[in-house]
Amino acid sequence: MTRTKPAGQRRSELLDAAEALVRRDGADAFTVDDVTSGAGVAKGTFYLHFANKTELLHALRDRFVRRFADAQLAAAGQASGAERVERWMRTGVAEYLRELRLRDVLFHPAGGVERDAPNVAVDALAGLLAELDPPVADPTVTAVILYSAMHGATDHIVHRPEDEQRVLDGLTRLCRALVPAS
Repeated sequence: MTRTKPAGQRRSELLDAAEALVRRDGADAFTVDDVTSGAGVAKGTFYLHFANKTELLHALRDRFVRRFADAQLAAAGQASGAERVERWMRTGVAEYLRELRLRDVLFHPAGGVERDAPNVAVDALAGLLAELDPPVADPTVTAVILYSAMHGATDHIVHRPEDEQRVLDGLTRLCRALVPAS
């Protein structure tokens, strides 16, 4: 019987262990040894998947954004027309609030934010907007505006939870103003 797991599974286990450490202690507090111990693997296994801790943190950010965008697209896929975008936005707010601590630790570390990385969430929304009938005039710019509105609205809700419904209603009005009805 072999003890070797598929590479994708090992990588996921390493990411899971690192995510647990980041949630508990922050991005700067853990070591590669902590990750390998948490994943139950030898240190050499870590280096088969990641060059260093920085690369691991990049992979954690990528995984976070992909889960975020996948949840939004799944919600959007259950509707049509402008309602697809509204569901995308509302799910984005819900996911942001649900994963606030992890998001903040991963994307706002003491060292700052990487500005040259692609914005997977904006790209996913632009793709969703491009598929609408009738089409949005400029899907990329509309996606940037809607994503920024969602992000800002969620930040506001974090600080003033009593405004949540009013802010969500405002996001819906914005969607309806920017996205043509089908």
